[in-house]
Amino acid sequence: ETYVLVQQHVDCGPGTGTLSGVIMTEESETVEGVQVNVNGGEASMTTNTDGTFSFTLAEGGDYTVTPFLNAEPLNGVSTFDLVLMSKHILGVQPLDSPYKRIAADVNRSESITTLDLIQLRKLILNITTEFENNTSWRFVDASYDFPQVSNPWYEAFPELINQNDLIGDVVDVNFVGVKIGDVNGNAQANALAGDD
Repeated sequence: ETYVLVQQHVDCGPGTGTLSGVIMTEESETVEGVQVNVNGGEASMTTNTDGTFSFTLAEGGDYTVTPFLNAEPLNGVSTFDLVLMSKHILGVQPLDSPYKRIAADVNRSESITTLDLIQLRKLILNITTEFENNTSWRFVDASYDFPQVSNPWYEAFPELINQNDLIGDVVDVNFVGVKIGDVNGNAQANALAGDD
C-alpha cells in the first residue's frame, strides 16, 4: 500500500489572482480620476485616462470592488440639461436610457421631478457648489441589465461588484460611469476627451 502526501511548504504562500476592468460612460468614453477600492480600502488605485484598473490579490478570497468620484459637479452640466429634463417631466420627450434617467435624478430620490430641476439650477447659478444628496458621479455594474429600462429604480442597481473565491485573472470587472446632471452626455470624462 503506497500513498503520496502533498503539503504546502511554509515558504509557498497562496497564489495570486487579478481583478481588473475599465470604467466608461454610456458613450464609451473612459473615465479618469475614479478612486477604485477593494474591500473598503484594503487596496486602492485611481484610474488614468484609459479608465482601467487592476489589482493583484490573494487567490481564494472574496472581494468587493467599489468605484468613487465626487469632483467637478459642473462638468457637462448646462441649461440644455435643464431643458431635456423639463421635456422628460412633461412627457414631451422622455429620456431614452436608464443611465440618462439616473443622471437626471439629481437629488437621488429615485424619481425625476421639478425638485431635481431646482437643485441643478442652483448648481448652475453657483448658489450651491455640490450636489446635496448625491455624488457627482455614480457607477453601475456594466453587466447589469435593467429589468425596466423606463424605471432604473425598479430594483436597486449594483454600484459595486463582488467576486467570490478569486481564482486566476478576472478581467471583466467593468462599470458604466454616470455624471449626475449631465443628461445629454457631454461631460469631459478624461483629459484626452474633446471639450464640448
